[in-house]
Amino acid sequence: MKDERSIRNARAEMEVAKTQSEKTFSEKPAGPRRYKLYDKIKDRVSLRTVDLVIVITSVLLVAALVIGILTGSRAK
Repeated sequence: MKDERSIRNARAEMEVAKTQSEKTFSEKPAGPRRYKLYDKIKDRVSLRTVDLVIVITSVLLVAALVIGILTGSRAK
């Protein structure tokens, strides 16, 4: 019983060491710059604020399109 427990503990320690080593020595290239910027924004701004900015921007674009159509003259 004691041997099984010590074997399991040793195996668990080896798994932890393996994952730590993979994190430390992995050769993954750093992500593109835009992802770093997105992560900074994501940490400081809530999802509701991002949704609000998207909605306001889309409403302004549609309003500009409608105003452009209404005030524009047809070329002859």
